[in-house]
Amino acid sequence: MKSNKKSILICALVAWLVMVGGALAQEYVSIYPEKSDGVYTILKRYQLPPTPKMIDAFWELNSDMARGGRYLKLGFSYRLPIYRVYFDGNTIRTSLDIRDFALAKKIERYNQAVHAAGLQKSSFRNSRELWVPAQWMPEKSVAAEPASYPIFGARYQAVERVDETLKDCHFYLDPGHGGPDPGAIGKRGKDRLYEDEYAYDITLRLARRLLEHGANVYMIVQDDDDGIRDDAILPHDDHEYYLGGKMISLDHLRRLSDRVDIVNALHERHKARARRQILICIHVDSRSHSKRIDIYYYYQSNNPASRELARTLLRKVDAKYAEAQPGRGYSGTISTRSLHMLNEAKPTAVYIELGNITNKKDQDRFIIAANRQAVANWLCEGLIEATR
Repeated sequence: MKSNKKSILICALVAWLVMVGGALAQEYVSIYPEKSDGVYTILKRYQLPPTPKMIDAFWELNSDMARGGRYLKLGFSYRLPIYRVYFDGNTIRTSLDIRDFALAKKIERYNQAVHAAGLQKSSFRNSRELWVPAQWMPEKSVAAEPASYPIFGARYQAVERVDETLKDCHFYLDPGHGGPDPGAIGKRGKDRLYEDEYAYDITLRLARRLLEHGANVYMIVQDDDDGIRDDAILPHDDHEYYLGGKMISLDHLRRLSDRVDIVNALHERHKARARRQILICIHVDSRSHSKRIDIYYYYQSNNPASRELARTLLRKVDAKYAEAQPGRGYSGTISTRSLHMLNEAKPTAVYIELGNITNKKDQDRFIIAANRQAVANWLCEGLIEATR
């Protein structure tokens, strides 16, 4: 049961990744199968009738996956015919805009059952997310906004779709380090600033903005405990893990290869349909405390699209600094560098260093929540411009 719980913790995020088309795109619960899982087993586990009609519905939702024999493919997510719907905090009927009390109670019992079985991390009243078996309601009845993404934390989990600017664009967001590797460490008075915590927070903020514009978003590193946080000093933990539930290795080379493997597998899965596939690696640099640096970018040396993406992001941040702080100047740069994530990743990739975590002025870019949000906003705007 423990591994199954982990797969469902991931599904709260993975449902971002699998939105279907349309202005009111519906979100479905998604899971990673366990060893020897087939469609029949999965449907039974989630208390869905394993009828031929339901099995056909499952494969219709997963038409981009090869059926391939008796068992489902390990390491890949599958959509279930279960809608994910925002719970408004009042009643199921007001959340779904229905009058049928019996149906509302049926949905309540279903959510209580899957929570009791360990398939949901918390109750729908706490997570603000209802699961509704698709056969119980027409899709248009539950295509409600805002969508709910618990990974962002209670304050930020509701996300409203602004437009479809990034429809069919797939973004693989890789916040640096995590797990046993905190990355660079700076000091601020008596406090320590950890690279992995600030990179993760800014990456979450970027993910949320991309979702607002209709993107498909994958967080390569995740943490169940840390949503978007507005504190200045972000406490450190080592609870991060990879998309898919794999623990982050103690070995540096293993960590890099694991990340690339995840990204490349997703790239292969979506290459036939995606309009764009982009990998963004977000890090924080460490240098002498006297050295102040602006956001700078590394691109893939053998990929002109990567270089142009880096240029676009640099121009956007430069323009934003000019608006926000006239006369400040911006000294960000783009260059290429032989980094494993850039060399081995199949999607167009850019590796971003956000600043020097040991420099007091650069630290303000990290410890002030509004500054972290501004960086995420500017990067999102740059990505929108780059995908036009």
